[in-house]
Amino acid sequence: MSGFLLVPLDGGDPVPVPPGETQLGRGPLLRISDKRVSRHHGLLQNLNGELRLKPTHVNPCFVQASASSEPRPLPKGCWYMLRDGELFSLLPERLVFRVEAVGGQESTHRSSPEL
Repeated sequence: MSGFLLVPLDGGDPVPVPPGETQLGRGPLLRISDKRVSRHHGLLQNLNGELRLKPTHVNPCFVQASASSEPRPLPKGCWYMLRDGELFSLLPERLVFRVEAVGGQESTHRSSPEL
């Protein structure tokens, strides 16, 4: 079975993403207390080895291909497929998390020597 971790770029422990849908926002899961972040800022969906993000608040979520690229706002209500190593944030350039795939065939394949 494969899973995902959200690794905070500002330090702190990685957060495992449970299977199914998970509400993102201010609260204990991501340890966010910033009032600019809604309690219902977005949804994560961990299903069939894929991780998707859907902004649900008027304030968008952002994605970045790398730490040096510009954050791109996501449209409210639209699902976005997150990839291993991709960054997302709940504020522009703040509260940034890196997606890390763990376990499953994809991780096993990457670590296997070539034949």
